[in-house]
Amino acid sequence: MNAVLLRKLPFQDPERLVRVYTEFPNFPNGGLRSFWVSPPELLDLRRDVRSWDQLEAWVNGGVTLAGGNSAVRATTSYVTGGMLPMLGVSPRMGRLLAPSDDMPGAALTAVISEGLWKNAYGADPNILGRDIRLDGNTCRVVGVMPLSFEFPPGEVDKPEIWVPLQLDPARPGGRGSHYLSVLGKLKPGMNETQARDEMSRVVQQAVANRSANTHSFDPKNHPIVIAGFQNEVVKNVRLAMLVLLGAVVFVLLISSVNVANLLLARAESRRREIAVRKAIGAGLSRLLGQFVTEGIVLSTIGAIFGLGIAYGGLQMIVRANPGSLPRASEIGIDLPVLMFTIGVSMLTGVIFGFAPVMHLVGQNLHETLKAAAGRTTGGSNTNRFRGALVVVELALALVPLIGAGLLVQTFWKLQQVNAGLNPANVLTLRINLPQAAYPKPESRRAFWQNLQTKVAGIPGVENASVVSGLPPQRQINANDTQIEGFVPREGGPIQNIDYWNRVGPKYFETMGIRLIEGRFFDERDGTEGTPVVVINQTMARTYWPGQSPIGRRVQPNQPWRTVIGVVEDTKNAGLDRPTGTELYIPLAQAPGFFGAYLTVKSPNAERLLPVIRRQVQEIDPAAPISSVRTMDDVMSAARARPRFLSVLLTIFSAVALVLAAVGIYGVLSYSVAQRTNEIGIRMALGAGSGNVLGLVMKEGLITGLIGTLLGAAGAAALSRFLQGLLFGVSTFDIWTFLAMAGVLVVVTILACYIPARRASRVDPIIALRYE
Repeated sequence: MNAVLLRKLPFQDPERLVRVYTEFPNFPNGGLRSFWVSPPELLDLRRDVRSWDQLEAWVNGGVTLAGGNSAVRATTSYVTGGMLPMLGVSPRMGRLLAPSDDMPGAALTAVISEGLWKNAYGADPNILGRDIRLDGNTCRVVGVMPLSFEFPPGEVDKPEIWVPLQLDPARPGGRGSHYLSVLGKLKPGMNETQARDEMSRVVQQAVANRSANTHSFDPKNHPIVIAGFQNEVVKNVRLAMLVLLGAVVFVLLISSVNVANLLLARAESRRREIAVRKAIGAGLSRLLGQFVTEGIVLSTIGAIFGLGIAYGGLQMIVRANPGSLPRASEIGIDLPVLMFTIGVSMLTGVIFGFAPVMHLVGQNLHETLKAAAGRTTGGSNTNRFRGALVVVELALALVPLIGAGLLVQTFWKLQQVNAGLNPANVLTLRINLPQAAYPKPESRRAFWQNLQTKVAGIPGVENASVVSGLPPQRQINANDTQIEGFVPREGGPIQNIDYWNRVGPKYFETMGIRLIEGRFFDERDGTEGTPVVVINQTMARTYWPGQSPIGRRVQPNQPWRTVIGVVEDTKNAGLDRPTGTELYIPLAQAPGFFGAYLTVKSPNAERLLPVIRRQVQEIDPAAPISSVRTMDDVMSAARARPRFLSVLLTIFSAVALVLAAVGIYGVLSYSVAQRTNEIGIRMALGAGSGNVLGLVMKEGLITGLIGTLLGAAGAAALSRFLQGLLFGVSTFDIWTFLAMAGVLVVVTILACYIPARRASRVDPIIALRYE
């Protein structure tokens, strides 16, 4: 919580940093929210807004990096010239990128990360001023950023190089070309509300001044939205983190109840001692100090051991982080976390140290001494108080237990999602071509076709193909696409396709995507063939409901293309997201692209990786291979966050359940010990071991059932907060509630059985002598 949500971003004046987005609310599937900005729109905002000191932009990508020992693939952030100075982070060496580096036509410069400097360049002290090759273009290194620097923060693939974006104001591109992420810094004294009001005025002004049929800001169809930068970095994990924190609080409360019950039991056994202390002059403050000190000592010792466990646990969390937990590198036990832990430990020790002595302070001293002289059995009020604490403990345990059950069900449901493909025995790897070495589309197409042919010819390979976008997690394209004969209607679809994909001729067979209608691509769909396209079921239902789309025409780019096939939907935005519209263009007819995934179908695909690498290097040694994964691993990564959250919450729930079981066991064990004399009398009067066993079990089960009912009510009230984390399961899923309640009842029975069994074996003669 401290590292991810609470601690300020490590930039200068982070509270003044604000993200700026555009949106298209009327697009299908809930619209395009928090969308990118086009370069002309950025220039308009810089010209028209006054609430900001700066408005800067970036776009992440990848480059083929040469100039070290070998060509490698590196994640790059292309930034406007004022971005790094606006963040206020000093470089480890050299200087930051400056506005002068961002001028169109300026010599290409770069700032690299400390990690890349060490890994790719062996921490060369003469790296500053050195020329490296980015996608075949000469680039001079002007700075090295410290190891702690991450921008943009929260990325799965962290940028290692920062290069000037070099937007040309004279030729910024189309207004509909949205690809820039925008970050602004508010002027001192300005707040988000004032900036939001100004953005609304800018949008209204754009509506008043726009020409007909132009792409422009619009309050209903194309608004501007802003949000604090830190909130945007962590917004996708905020709910999950709060849920985990809630589980921790429940575990802490259960632990505290156990401590209170322990101290209460000790106080009962020391009633005579306390009475004697009071008789010889010990005041309330002295007695309270004694018990509070005991509570603090217990809590502090527990905290010391807990910190050791936490250190190892945090290392496991960071290593197990699925990549979707932002700022994971900042997680650690620092001074604020340490002080918070000590403070909570001291506070719980103080609060629950009061519990044992509070019920004793009002008792009559003379009566207490008389009672304590003859027996040690606690009073009925004390027993009820301990029983109430156990009820609370069980109720608290059931809440995270039900939450864990719901999240485990979510993970299970995601396992059952039909992604529209068969990941078995498929290897994927990313290849990117140096831009300077492949200036013409024909040369790029020739590389991909040659690669497919060579890899498909490797013994043991069933199919091999390239694809520009790999499911099930890829960014949306949202490209305008003409649909022949399309008639727009109010509330209906628009001529925009969620995903364009360029694929080789055997892609569908390699990935196991089923043909629904028509045919796959084949040798007829070459460069000289009729321009064709294959679409998915969602696109067919969207634009030709109840009709066959075969033979219809679409225009994703020049020229018009004929639909020749319909394939099963594949998940692209995530397994838990609706399927979007998608079209596939054959590789031979597609504009040449620089980066693609090679997919290889083979029972021994991973063993063939060295051979595949050699084939790539034979075609072009400067083409780096990255992101080597099986499709099973790709699918597993798509489920990483719910799996990660389910595992953690299940661990917390298991700890809570064990603590609750220990609590009810301890209370019943103490109760049996205190009632040994009573049990002996019952058995002397004819009660059998079964009667005694039933008596103690009944007491424990009543406590357990009351706690279960209260816990179920609490879980029903709190489970709605899990709504954003669940998939395919209701927050009030009755079977989950019943199953988890059953688990708690079974654990309660087991915890009750041991002390009940011990009570049933009491020797009446020994019990009658017991005091």
